Amino acid sequence: DREGQATGIACQLLNPVDGNDLARRIADPRWCMQRKFDGRRLLVKRDGDEVTGINRRGLETGIPATIRDTALSLPADRFVIDGEAVDDLLHAFDLLALGGIDLRSQPYEVRLAELEGLLAGHHESAIVPVATAYGKQRKEEFLRDLRAGNREGAVLKDLDAPYTSGRPASGGSQLKYKFYATVSCVVTGRNQQRSVELGLVREDGHLQVSGNVTIQSNHAVPEAGSVVEVRYLYAFPDSGALC
Repeated sequence: DREGQATGIACQLLNPVDGNDLARRIADPRWCMQRKFDGRRLLVKRDGDEVTGINRRGLETGIPATIRDTALSLPADRFVIDGEAVDDLLHAFDLLALGGIDLRSQPYEVRLAELEGLLAGHHESAIVPVATAYGKQRKEEFLRDLRAGNREGAVLKDLDAPYTSGRPASGGSQLKYKFYATVSCVVTGRNQQRSVELGLVREDGHLQVSGNVTIQSNHAVPEAGSVVEVRYLYAFPDSGALC
């Protein structure tokens, strides 16, 4: 019944990083690496016997019963965990408060250690800590494993940085790197609001509609019949759709 109410807690949002910046962060021992999950941002706040879900906008939201029950089983009765929910599992990557103490001003290395301590012995539950890679060699191996596993991407975090709500205009202490690929598509039509419909040529020579894409403001909207290079994250061979 409190769905959508403001909680006063705003989560930290990530800016993207390109390949050059990625290499620099991998080489820098101050930065760690984690997997980027494809779910929904979810913060879990426990205050005694009450558990509240908070979305990326800082509003109360429903949470799966499995996550709520796990939160109630943890040894501390007051905390705020930040993570990404995938189905009924919360991949926890930060701890904003513990035992009534606000941890957001503490370095990420400290917050992560406190989180892992809170979740120790609960790794088979519905709230699990994300795996974290440290050091250049381990981060390079971790990145290769993510690519080989067809994961969405990686997240890099400054171990010395505090928790900063919102999204900075550029850069920041937490960055995301998605495993995009590109493909040449045919523009099959123009839509409204700087968007075009795309098609891919099938083996039989016919065009398969593959979705729509918004054209950035610094590019001209291409005409129908044009061939354009498109960046995508997922491809679905059965339907021919791109995401």
